[in-house]
Amino acid sequence: MRSITPIDQAMLDKIYELGYRKVVPEDQELFIPFYDRMNHPWSAATAFLNLIAWGDTLPVYFKIEDDIIIEICYESNEGILVGTPFIGHYESAAFKKVFTILKNDFEAIGVPLIIMDVVPWMLPFYEAEAGFEVEDLREYQEYIYTADAFEKGMNKQDDRYRYRYFLRKFNSEVSEITADDKEEINAFMKKVWCGEKDCEECQFGCLLDVTGRVLDSFDKLRTRGIKVRVDGELAGFCIATRHNEQGVYQFKHAKNRMKGINEYLLRETYERFFKGVDIINYSEDCGIEGLRKYKMNLCEEYSLLSRLTLREKNNGEQDRCRRKI
Repeated sequence: MRSITPIDQAMLDKIYELGYRKVVPEDQELFIPFYDRMNHPWSAATAFLNLIAWGDTLPVYFKIEDDIIIEICYESNEGILVGTPFIGHYESAAFKKVFTILKNDFEAIGVPLIIMDVVPWMLPFYEAEAGFEVEDLREYQEYIYTADAFEKGMNKQDDRYRYRYFLRKFNSEVSEITADDKEEINAFMKKVWCGEKDCEECQFGCLLDVTGRVLDSFDKLRTRGIKVRVDGELAGFCIATRHNEQGVYQFKHAKNRMKGINEYLLRETYERFFKGVDIINYSEDCGIEGLRKYKMNLCEEYSLLSRLTLREKNNGEQDRCRRKI
């Protein structure tokens, strides 16, 4: 994992002084009504599970103003403070109020205003309030499928063959994940992930810690998942979230050399948890060529949901002035 820069205590004190507090698993019920009022589906990065999963690598702080949740996040890999998309109903007058609060808070903390993980439908609201430089990184675009297209994709000849091959070839059993599975999944991750990957590949935090943190709070979160054993030994698992019309595949890991297991995990998760949704979000490909090819070929029809980074223009000059002062 990349080296991280812990948040400066003076910055943290200022964040708390401005009325923010750290997001904890017990806050999910507080957040749900605000998600319900969102104008359109949001990014997987904005889902509540992601606010918890990355822990102190990407700690998130929030406060509520004008019936909208304002969030800020400390990017410890880069050592910078960033804003993240507001959660709630986007409407011009209310947005203007909370944006002014966010901008003033960043000025009070003494750092440039940067906002990450904005999706395209949100962009006009932000651009109406300030001039931004917009950065759109290809590897952070999320793959979005309609439920109909996703079902057709799972039933393509090759995918259906691999799924059925797994059922025929392997002595498998599937069950839903509970918090009690942490030790087994932790051992599995050490073997199939840490045993084959270099720590530098975990760019935003240790995935072993991430899955452990999710399982620690599994019973408190609206999170579902399945694990698959082959001959009694864990061979793969998938963790997903669902909110209203959107289903999100959050984490999926398997013994990839076991033919058909990924098709099995994908289909079984869909059948159990996503029936009735309109949209499937399969998150980003992280710039990994094999993963990119897989997600592009999964369905004949898909769209890419951009995750934009907004940097307020002239902030570089403002930051230099602050340092001179």
